[in-house]
Amino acid sequence: MPSLPRTPSYRPKVGEVVYDLAHRTAGGQPSEGVYMATLNGLAYLRPEAGGCEWTTDPLQLRRLNVPRYRTVQRPSRPRVNDPSA
Repeated sequence: MPSLPRTPSYRPKVGEVVYDLAHRTAGGQPSEGVYMATLNGLAYLRPEAGGCEWTTDPLQLRRLNVPRYRTVQRPSRPRVNDPSA
């Protein structure tokens, strides 16, 4: 029997602050990040205070108990390791 592709049951909105269960803080808590996009099966998050984005499995994203949103002027294209860019 063929397996079905994994699809996340929770899809955050661009600018929504979410928990990333795959990445933990030094205290063992899930990292929080601002959702930017999903591309090629990876979710792209950025620190709420700004900084370098990171990727994670979209299935590892969870909404906060009290939703928070950051203003995103326009969704950025995730950075890729492209020598022609």
